Amino acid sequence: MTRSRWRARLAFGAIVLAAQGSVAEELSFTERARAFDYDATAALDIQERSLETVDGVTVHDFTYASPKGGRVPAYLLVAPGAGRRAGLLFMHWGQGNRSEFLAEGLAAARAGAVCLMIDAPYHRDEFQGPTGMGNPDGERALFVQLVIDLRRGLDLLVARPDVDAARLGYVGHSLGATWGGALVGVDHRLRAAVFMGGLPSLTDPTHSYTDEFWAIFREQYGEEKIRAYQAVIGPIDPEHFVSHAAPTRLLFQFARRDRFISDAAAKAYAAAASAPKEVRWYFTGHELNDQASLRDRAQWLSLQLRTRPIWPELQRASKQP
Repeated sequence: MTRSRWRARLAFGAIVLAAQGSVAEELSFTERARAFDYDATAALDIQERSLETVDGVTVHDFTYASPKGGRVPAYLLVAPGAGRRAGLLFMHWGQGNRSEFLAEGLAAARAGAVCLMIDAPYHRDEFQGPTGMGNPDGERALFVQLVIDLRRGLDLLVARPDVDAARLGYVGHSLGATWGGALVGVDHRLRAAVFMGGLPSLTDPTHSYTDEFWAIFREQYGEEKIRAYQAVIGPIDPEHFVSHAAPTRLLFQFARRDRFISDAAAKAYAAAASAPKEVRWYFTGHELNDQASLRDRAQWLSLQLRTRPIWPELQRASKQP
């Protein structure tokens, strides 16, 4: 980084941090967490669309009611068999949808987990966009709804007689890892959570996106809009919640060549989190589509959720024609 660019980054960081201090520091954890409250007694109103059997696993395509309005598209994967199983909730990255984790979900289902994966609010017919820094209120509403819809997903899993509520897990990638930090802070039903990448803050340039992205933000939006965005989103930045995750066990998986997430952000996210936690790095990109990270989270989840080994199921599936 050049000296002039470094000075520009410091100056911009000072502007954003100054705006942050007046609002975010005044809020208690309880006040922040209130953003993600919802009526847990409301009906889930599950509506089945279709079902199919894939490699012995029943895949339900359905929707359930969102407490924030509209319906949540979801897949539920259930293998045949008796007895109570682990429950595993997946959340995709920003460029993906609920299909991202179908292969991992099939393997986990065969290993003894009921797996649920949902679409983010922006994939739904009723979504009103655009969001982003140009519409901070809309962006906040999207993120709040996402976390609440995930909490409703946990409600759905717990309500099933074949799910052991003491063995709930979560896997989130990028978007899912970022807002998984809020989820584990406000909802302690999860025994274990894997964060594939993720940001501790969407508003602080010292530990969020890479410098290249902040340069784009400054050019596209200017300081005034960025300050407005920070004031609205800053109070619910995930770093305020992930420190309250305990007793949930956390596994952070970070890419050494991540084009979105800076190394400083990755280290800050892990540092902010409560223990117990593990941090692992991989020589790959933001997609984290390497075999090592896939193996590690499969083995870690099997151990934490006390399922049969998931990794051999993934290996077996990869050899099928």
